[in-house]
Amino acid sequence: MVSIGIEARESKRLKTIENVKRHTQQLLDKYFPNPSNRPNPELFENSWLKFIGELEKTFSTQRDYRLAFNSAIRTVKRYQDQFHWKVSPPSFLVTHKEPTQLRTLPWLKAAWAVHSFYGEWFNNGLLSKKLHKPADIYQSLVLSLIFHSGQCSANVITAFCHELIQGPLKLQHWQDKTFVTLTLEDNKLNTNCYVNDEAKTLYHCYFHPITLGLLRLWLTANKTSWIPPKDFRELYKTLCAGIKPPAHLPTSLTYFCKAAIYTCETFDGAELSEALVEYRIERTKSYALPPSNLSRIIEPKVNQVLNHHFYQFNKDITVGHKNQVNSSKGRTKSIPALIKQCLADENPNEKLSPNRLRDNLEQLAADVELSETESVLIHWFIYKTWSCTTSTLRQYNANLTRKWLYVGQECELSSLFSEDIEQLYKNLVFSHKSTKSQKYFAMRLKDLHGFAVQNYSFPELTSSYFHVDAGQQHTRSGFIDEGLFSALLNNIQQLSDLNNAEKICLQSLCILSYRCGLRLNELKKLQLKHIEASSTKWIDIRENQFGDNKTASSLRKVPLSPLLLEHEDQIVSKHLQSKMAARTSMGNLVFTLGQNINQPFDTFLVSNFVGETLKALSGLSYLVFHHLRHSCFSRLHLLLELDDELDDIPNIVPYDKQQRHKICDTITGESLQNGYYALAAFAGHESPEMTFSHYLHFSDWISATKINQATYPLSQKQAVQIGLSSRQHHRNHKGNAQPKDFLPYLIKKLKIEPMQSIVTGGITPIQVEPCSTKESISIPICYQVLEQVEKGISIQEIAYKYRIKQETVDKWLANAKYIKSLETNTLKQRPRHFSNARRHKLLPGKLKSLAENKIVNIAIAKLRNNYPRQKEEIKEMLNYALKHTSESKSGIYFNSPDTLNQFIKTFHFMIPKSSWRAITLYHGNSIIREEWKKALQGIKQRQGKKSSPNSKPNKGAVRLELISPDEEKIIEKTGHSKYSSHLLMYLIHMMGILILRL
Repeated sequence: MVSIGIEARESKRLKTIENVKRHTQQLLDKYFPNPSNRPNPELFENSWLKFIGELEKTFSTQRDYRLAFNSAIRTVKRYQDQFHWKVSPPSFLVTHKEPTQLRTLPWLKAAWAVHSFYGEWFNNGLLSKKLHKPADIYQSLVLSLIFHSGQCSANVITAFCHELIQGPLKLQHWQDKTFVTLTLEDNKLNTNCYVNDEAKTLYHCYFHPITLGLLRLWLTANKTSWIPPKDFRELYKTLCAGIKPPAHLPTSLTYFCKAAIYTCETFDGAELSEALVEYRIERTKSYALPPSNLSRIIEPKVNQVLNHHFYQFNKDITVGHKNQVNSSKGRTKSIPALIKQCLADENPNEKLSPNRLRDNLEQLAADVELSETESVLIHWFIYKTWSCTTSTLRQYNANLTRKWLYVGQECELSSLFSEDIEQLYKNLVFSHKSTKSQKYFAMRLKDLHGFAVQNYSFPELTSSYFHVDAGQQHTRSGFIDEGLFSALLNNIQQLSDLNNAEKICLQSLCILSYRCGLRLNELKKLQLKHIEASSTKWIDIRENQFGDNKTASSLRKVPLSPLLLEHEDQIVSKHLQSKMAARTSMGNLVFTLGQNINQPFDTFLVSNFVGETLKALSGLSYLVFHHLRHSCFSRLHLLLELDDELDDIPNIVPYDKQQRHKICDTITGESLQNGYYALAAFAGHESPEMTFSHYLHFSDWISATKINQATYPLSQKQAVQIGLSSRQHHRNHKGNAQPKDFLPYLIKKLKIEPMQSIVTGGITPIQVEPCSTKESISIPICYQVLEQVEKGISIQEIAYKYRIKQETVDKWLANAKYIKSLETNTLKQRPRHFSNARRHKLLPGKLKSLAENKIVNIAIAKLRNNYPRQKEEIKEMLNYALKHTSESKSGIYFNSPDTLNQFIKTFHFMIPKSSWRAITLYHGNSIIREEWKKALQGIKQRQGKKSSPNSKPNKGAVRLELISPDEEKIIEKTGHSKYSSHLLMYLIHMMGILILRL
């Protein structure tokens, strides 16, 4: 049967796409015939240019060319994953439709008509007679809100009228701007605040003084016989009552407001940019700060926070393995762990690609006998790898996996009726406390169930079941003021579990996000070669082996130096100097925390610390790390639109006038015409629409500031008539008074309260002191320094390069040589700590395991915190351990239960008993067997050498090992019965070099 209509067009479209993709692959095969032979970047570029040339000749239409080009990019990215191509393909082609114009002829006709309407109302209505009737005052108040206050949105007008009738209006003011916070009821708008755990769209409606004067008249008017408008249409009829409508006057309130902005921008002194014009009529969406955040900005005080730990030690370090449950009933309990293992990065220096993740999940599905719900979940993840990034799937896994498997544990979902499944899902959704988390979980559940319906014959659910306002997104409005940011940097300065270099690194990381708007993932993958060696220090945001850009638009350059304050520049410069000094190549990462300088920092740790610290300092429960980025763009928005007004808000914009102009010139160039496009490019967004919708939170205040600069010549009689002033008060103003001159009087008469900070009894943060000049000492620096010594480089040069004292290097070198000289007590003496292969080295072998590096990071942080209190005990046990180990046998040798007890007790703050393993030696005939038993309580044990039946009684001994965190994998791979961790002797060796005086 021949397809017609929609089906025919769809079939033709799919056939065209398939033909374009097939022909594109043929062209790629022509220029890259064998993808397993990895081309070098130069060869790739030459072949790619030839390929693009033929592509242009082959596809004449823009649509087909874009489809072919993007198909080729996807293929090259697949080659990167599959054959490890070390090339950088171009970004995907994205085309945008030209935005529709606001100022069309129909709009202009309506705007002129509304302007005539305004003149008739203002001159012949408002100013010509005193208002007595509540209907007249109400009409003038709302029209003034539209024309004088510039609130040209029907949503705002209806919300204000509703609040006016319900009353009382909660008026507040800051920076001489008076406003009321309204709740807008429109599902097409994003929500921006949570009120009683429910997402709401809050809007700060700023008033012009004329509007305030009319509001004063309204509040004192007798409204007993007045009936408010019932609906939208009746409200518009009320506004137009008694005024002759000119030709082309809009017939709806929405279009009337949209046309009224023309009148607002024509007032003398009001200079609204086109972007702000479109914001005021809701053609461009932008969302305000929550009221609690706004009040925080006005009063920069912060709570006193006593947290001095970057790592939160809720649990001891556990390096041992957990037993797997192999029973069929307990199988589901291990699946979440297996899925998490599939999602984990296999190599810290290489991100896990969706293709590699897909292979891992397919292998898991093939290796494990799965229940129905397990199979649905894993194959849904496999399906999602084609459209989602690995980080997104990790979020899905954390949010969904355990609850989905829980409901499928007792029964097969596919055999249930729709009503039963709906009840199960309902319980799952409402197990989440907040509305926000309920919506997020419901959307994931909807997607997963839809997949199960299509592929596993699950019953369909009612169409209304998953209704969770999916189209209404949430904008996480938030701004971190200068006082709060200073408090954050000061708190980092006080951390006791980071060394000086790590503190400076964490401060620099926060500064780059706060001033340059970099995402956490962009900071994580930033390499030294991506920071330009110039006075501006341009930062190149590119994809590399440590991570991808979020979108094609994320590929950009960002200026660094012009955006920094003087003390911030000192902090960042010192960090970059130390990184450049310690680099092995320009490909080294800019930001690392912990022992492995080639391993990206843990984004969860940084995000969690910064977010929790901001919450504690500010009292705002919704602030997170990403609000550093929000703050950057909101601040730049202020720079783009305002100038001298910014001198009055140093807690929001700290720059002086000269630096403000330099920043604007650097970002936007000579012309401000395309300033918002430059700002969007700076942010890594495709268009200003994204920047406005999610990052610019001062649009309401900026536009109100601009609109309130309009001048209106009013006589004394007119000012008194519209409620701006009294006769007595007006006489105090010499010359021509403008409406804004009466604002203090109106604030007093209307009893408008200033915004109050939610922080009570807080402290005023001080500017963070420039970086400490004391030397930065850590295991990674010590290791690098001694590596340089091994290469024969001058100690003076090394000390200067790493900014440490020569005496410190001499001490480290002496300790390293002493430890190297330690020998066994055997007949044929051998080095205790170095094998023949490493006999010329000064240092232990580096840790290679990602898990071991993580454990060492936390262990060192705990040591830094506990060392001042246990200095002598730690030194004594380090000395013992160094003299009772051998490179031929793992672990530390103990021949006394008391010494073993003392060692375990001394280092328990770092490593719990559950992570140790004791190899018992000659315990059969031990005369202190009970003492050994008591000392080894709570420690895993294995029998080593047995006592001979005829041997004499002895004390016995123990060799104490640290269980490797990778023991399970290694046993499975090699067949060994156990595997001990090298990190024990690495820690002992490096701590001995750093701490002891040998």
